[in-house]
Amino acid sequence: MASSSKRLSSYKMANEIDGQPAAPRIVKRLAFDIKARILRAIKWRPREKPREPFFWREDALLPLFNSETVAFRIPIEIWDKILGCLQDDPETLSATEKVCRAWYPTSRRLRGDCYRNEFHSMEDVRLYARYIKTVPKLRRNTPLLPFTIWGEGKQRGLAHLGTFAAMFAGGQLPDLLSLGIREGEWMPGSIPQSMFLYLSTFHSITRLTLSSITLPSISVLLRLVCAFDRLENLGIGYLRLLDRRVPPANKRWAPSVYLKMLDFNFTTVDWPDHLYMISTCAEPETSSSSEIIPLISTAASCSHPQQLLHHAGKAIRELGITMHCLPPDRDPRSIEPVRVPNLDLSKNVGLKELEIDIVEHNLLMKVEIYDVIQQIISSTSHTALEKILINLDFRHSEAGPSASIMSDVLLALRKAVCHPDHPSVLEKYTSLKEVTLQFYETAESSKRQMEADWDKLAPTWFPGLYSRGMIKLEVRELGQSLYNPFSRDDQT
Repeated sequence: MASSSKRLSSYKMANEIDGQPAAPRIVKRLAFDIKARILRAIKWRPREKPREPFFWREDALLPLFNSETVAFRIPIEIWDKILGCLQDDPETLSATEKVCRAWYPTSRRLRGDCYRNEFHSMEDVRLYARYIKTVPKLRRNTPLLPFTIWGEGKQRGLAHLGTFAAMFAGGQLPDLLSLGIREGEWMPGSIPQSMFLYLSTFHSITRLTLSSITLPSISVLLRLVCAFDRLENLGIGYLRLLDRRVPPANKRWAPSVYLKMLDFNFTTVDWPDHLYMISTCAEPETSSSSEIIPLISTAASCSHPQQLLHHAGKAIRELGITMHCLPPDRDPRSIEPVRVPNLDLSKNVGLKELEIDIVEHNLLMKVEIYDVIQQIISSTSHTALEKILINLDFRHSEAGPSASIMSDVLLALRKAVCHPDHPSVLEKYTSLKEVTLQFYETAESSKRQMEADWDKLAPTWFPGLYSRGMIKLEVRELGQSLYNPFSRDDQT
């Protein structure tokens, strides 16, 4: 009897918490059922957003409410509404995750909404700074997508760039690889000089993209580039400088020793007829400041691309040329010749890949365009060029391509790459590996006609290329995208 009483006393002590009587067995079973239902919801509930964290069973082992509290009897759906009021308070949301297991999925989802990789204002920067404080440093895994600072409001101010640099300096984002600054106005005095010191602590950044922004001077551009000591890739597109004067020659700059890739995109607004949009990819032989700094300065200050092409010389590896529009006051049906400025690529002896895009159908009606295509290709190095891609876009053409366009393009290409007397012998281009013609088409009938013209002309005009499978045609219907060999996920 004494032994039985002792076991009963031990059983009571094991089921008492802080001196309170143990909950009835039926309440315990109810709590267990709710726990199982919550864990099933955590395990199998589909994600509402792509970046929403996935909750595993072991991550959700948090304390339940005491079965006697009022909160225990409130449905989970009501708590979801209550927690929704805290969506802009990541610190409080982080605390609620530790209070109740039923709150865990909703709290994590709402706190994940505070995550962002695009910042349009001071408020965006501050909210993300509050969110990042709730994440342990070792778990701050940033995605492959770049962080982008956008201009704020109608004035497109970039003052929040300085706030971003100050709040996340010192390794707060240890895995951030790419930073972009886009469509903003960096006016003199709007950003403190200390920002460059803060940016110098972002040791993980390997790519910087500057697109459609206004900078005070070339000196500010160079200070921005030199702030990142592990920078490998720099992209500059459609940059506007308030002061184009080149910094003094005695000024010393220290760019990253890993900087090997420079991408430049800009439109030839100062050229006649506004026909060109240029994208280049340059790989300097060394990362010395004597080679990198003049190249960046020239790319930022030149008024037309020929200056850059001439100065970059053999550093340019890839070049894209887009002929995109006629002048606004020009009648597309006019028979007057179009003044198309030539591009001389004879200095770019390291050029390996050349892409020519014509996105204005009316340009293809001009004979001068085919002469320009021939001239551009003919000026490239015969021992370095490996790939030629010609894209013709007919999406905005009601009539579609004319019957002569295929023969005109192939004839221009033949004059450029083949020997005039022996077209089957590629004496001029010994390194050429691939030639691709892409037509972006809308009508199935035009597609069949172009393929028939190709089958008739290509084997005759390019027997050497055709027999070795080095020249090919791609005709794409509406809804298909053109392949761009120079495109990157964070392209400028």
